[in-house]
Amino acid sequence: MREAIVLAGGLGTRLRSVLPDAPKALAPIQGRPFLDYLLDYLASEGAKHACLALGYQADKILERYGSSPLPVRPSEGFLPQIGQWKGLQLSASIEAEPLGTGGALAQAIPHLQAPRLFILNGDTFFPLPLSQMESYHTQKGASLTLALAYVSPADRYGLVEVQDGFVTAFREKEPRPSGWIYGGIALIETAWWRAQSWPKQFSWELYLKEAATTLRPAAFLAKDLPFLDIGVPADYEKAQTFLPRYASF
Repeated sequence: MREAIVLAGGLGTRLRSVLPDAPKALAPIQGRPFLDYLLDYLASEGAKHACLALGYQADKILERYGSSPLPVRPSEGFLPQIGQWKGLQLSASIEAEPLGTGGALAQAIPHLQAPRLFILNGDTFFPLPLSQMESYHTQKGASLTLALAYVSPADRYGLVEVQDGFVTAFREKEPRPSGWIYGGIALIETAWWRAQSWPKQFSWELYLKEAATTLRPAAFLAKDLPFLDIGVPADYEKAQTFLPRYASF
């Protein structure tokens, strides 16, 4: 069974000027929350279960995607079933305090059953074929595979260096015309994750940067696919025309 975790607990600080009263995952795109598009994508790719890793204003996301009536909502912890979306079963892992993206994963993963898990950022849209990424992951014998997008310009992002199909380093942001970046989708072996000792609070993205040289994740390159990160107002505005064009599932 294909399972995924969607990291949707962020504060969305950089979007406060255009989104003052809602979590980033609910940012409206042509009348629909951004998270709708991600769940449409997962359902279209054959995923059967998605766990929403929630924190900031989790209640608003539960109201949107939960069944009616919802089970009793804890202020923290795991809800094994909140509803479904086009055949995609939905659960939720709710932080009692900010845990960072890594801590959110560490809280959610013990409740999931699949031998490998897709991890998606809740503020990026990168509609790659998950079956192809999974086949590549298997071919490489990887514990961790990162999906890389080719973007131009690349000034907003830290570029990723790749050698022989593996990530070797993350570089700091600086003006560059184009390059490979982390596209916000990872695939992990659940047994690998559970064999590690993880802190309660940490950043998944920072871990990837620091571990790249020793861990050498597999690099799934997807050069000709659309990519969008809605993390800043300019790109959120771009999403209003971008998503309806590319998210026709």
